[in-house]
Amino acid sequence: MEKGYGQIIAESFVKAVTWGATLAVILIISTNIILGMVKQDVKDAIDFAQKTAIRNAMTAVLSHDVFPKLKQNTKEAIEFTVTAIDNEIMDRYYSEKSAPKK
Repeated sequence: MEKGYGQIIAESFVKAVTWGATLAVILIISTNIILGMVKQDVKDAIDFAQKTAIRNAMTAVLSHDVFPKLKQNTKEAIEFTVTAIDNEIMDRYYSEKSAPKK
């Protein structure tokens, strides 16, 4: 008995879906196994990169060339802020005092 065109397409589609499902399951299982094996290595690599980045940042910031400059700039910024706020408060105080009362 000869198969029709529709029947051939239906059988091929069922075979493709079956193979696709099988390959998807195999891929998921393989991926989980591989991730399970390298999970600790990835965690160790991230920890190492984090510690190295922190160490490099601390070395750069606390170096003898940079740290005094940072300290001086911070001190000057605080002094400027205090002076600016003090002037603003005093200006308001004097402007309120010199304003005529009703």
